[in-house]
Amino acid sequence: MKAIRAALLGIRIPGESDWLPAVTGDQAMAIGIAVRQLQAYGMTSPLVDAAVSAAFCIAIEGDPAARTVVVSALRRRRKIDPLCAELIMSWRVARF
Repeated sequence: MKAIRAALLGIRIPGESDWLPAVTGDQAMAIGIAVRQLQAYGMTSPLVDAAVSAAFCIAIEGDPAARTVVVSALRRRRKIDPLCAELIMSWRVARF
């Protein structure tokens, strides 16, 4: 998680003033930013990848709401990348 978070610290998401807390582990901020970015851009922006990556870090640390966000992003991505269907199943049963 440390390497992912270090990479995310070099990214800025316009309009998201809470990005630093989101990247450094604030569950509510990470989830909120990921949800807003997914709603605004779907899977069309690389910034969505960054936002979901911040939620991914929280999910790996055991947050069930962040896991739901990751599964939601994978479900959207499945429309353009069918391999995501397998990842969705893995995320649903994973225990971190």
